[in-house]
Amino acid sequence: MQIKNNYDLQFKRDNGEYGTGVFNGDVGFITDIDPRGGILKVRYDDRIVTYFNEELGQLELAYAVTVHKSQGSEYDCVVIPLFEVPSRLKYRNLLYTAVTRAKRLLVIVGDEGIWYEMAANDKKTLRYTMLGRFLKEYGNESTY
Repeated sequence: MQIKNNYDLQFKRDNGEYGTGVFNGDVGFITDIDPRGGILKVRYDDRIVTYFNEELGQLELAYAVTVHKSQGSEYDCVVIPLFEVPSRLKYRNLLYTAVTRAKRLLVIVGDEGIWYEMAANDKKTLRYTMLGRFLKEYGNESTY
């Protein structure tokens, strides 16, 4: 899984066309590794991207990903484990996000009570940011 946007990384499409850009959240499959040359090739849908040693830090294994990291992506099969869920994560919107990642198959395992508790909890989570303060202090300035 690509973990940051890289607009300069070159790819080659299956039809032979070249382009640039691999984006945060793109999930692919390793197709080739050259440890001596420090090269790794990854297939993303219809394109192959070649990574060199210095770019490998932009990749993470994605056998399993969090709901947060999966936002904006879809997968053929999604498995949602609902065993011990911290109370601060028992919200309907998190469950909705997890469920809607599945394109073909959704498997939910765990405690049925947690499922119902999350589905019933439509309270909004409080976000603790400095955005409000920033806008009050700098919102009237025309330096944008």
